[in-house]
Amino acid sequence: MKLGRVIWAIVLGLGWWCVFAPPGFAQPESLGEEQEVIVRGLGAIIGGDVSKAHDDALANALRTAVEQVLGTMVESEVLVKNYQVVEDQIYSRTRGYVSRYEILEENRRPDNILELRVRAWVRKSNLKEDLQAIGLLLRQKGKPRLMVAIEEKNMDSPWVFWTLDLSTTENAVMKVFLEKGFQFVDRKQILQKIRKEEALALIDGDVETARQIARETPAEVLIVGKALAKPASGGPAVLKQSGMVSCQAIVNLRAIRADDGRVLATASQQSAAVHVDQLTGGTMALQRAAEQAARELMQKILERWREDVYTHNTVQLRLLGVENYQELVKIKGLISSLVRGVEGIVQRDYVNGSVLLELTVKSTAARVADELVQKDFSPYRFEIVTISQNTIVAKVKQNLNQGGEQ
Repeated sequence: MKLGRVIWAIVLGLGWWCVFAPPGFAQPESLGEEQEVIVRGLGAIIGGDVSKAHDDALANALRTAVEQVLGTMVESEVLVKNYQVVEDQIYSRTRGYVSRYEILEENRRPDNILELRVRAWVRKSNLKEDLQAIGLLLRQKGKPRLMVAIEEKNMDSPWVFWTLDLSTTENAVMKVFLEKGFQFVDRKQILQKIRKEEALALIDGDVETARQIARETPAEVLIVGKALAKPASGGPAVLKQSGMVSCQAIVNLRAIRADDGRVLATASQQSAAVHVDQLTGGTMALQRAAEQAARELMQKILERWREDVYTHNTVQLRLLGVENYQELVKIKGLISSLVRGVEGIVQRDYVNGSVLLELTVKSTAARVADELVQKDFSPYRFEIVTISQNTIVAKVKQNLNQGGEQ
């Protein structure tokens, strides 16, 4: 009997401890959320560029760390009709991120391979509040710079992008991103280059305008959207009797890759506020909705970038000077076999010697461009025309015997 009471007391005590445990205490379900692993990464030294090989080896090691901890989640959707498989789509990606790391050892092997031994800490939770991991992810993505353009209307007072004053919505959005370490381009520099028509087209989601602005400004990501605040219909009668006004706001945001116009993420939030002054109430509602939408958008952007870094990235490669389709087939084969990390090539167009290829790679546009100019693709060579975070434009040159230029 006494033993039963003791056991019951222990169980009851543990139950109360789990409920009222101090905030810093890790409860059982959160234990093991972060795992330490030691991995190796390899990077090829091309053209004597040890720094690039170091970056490649580190990226390879961190990706391996995530895969080692989490494995690969394979989700398959199989539709069966008349006992036959009609469709089988398999999506494979890792879920997790490196919160921090340290390099334990660095060796240069005789075959021009740089090998790193790395200790990494991998987390399985989201990136929402992990400032250290967000900073690491931003560095791995090349510290993309953001630009905000939001059309705002508070009651009957419209705000337009080409004025010098920031809107309530833009201020709120920038504040949320700045707190997590994101960088924004200089607003005055943008306003000097963007016309009113371009600003409105950008906000409406015009891809060509986004690309044009990207060429004129240093932003890699454009956050565009619309915000509207208006009096709320209905509401308690006591509000009207007290002279208070209920206001409602909705904010819609989109994050767009500036160089190719691809949508990274979208977010939409609503909020309300009560005030004696209608315009002030609308401002308060806009600010709340904008902060909520910005947090949602940022989390989706980080998740997308996490996939880019730890699974695969999409790089658009525009090749100029491709003489014929037979030549194009050879070039695609060379790129697929010689550029490290290429998992797939999709041809988007081919017109008058110009071809757009979409590469699925475990790398970045800059690293792909480096390999295009440093490796031997005989009888071809590549001359880089322009490069951005996600796109490459290159001319195809053909070498004659022993490397003479045609």
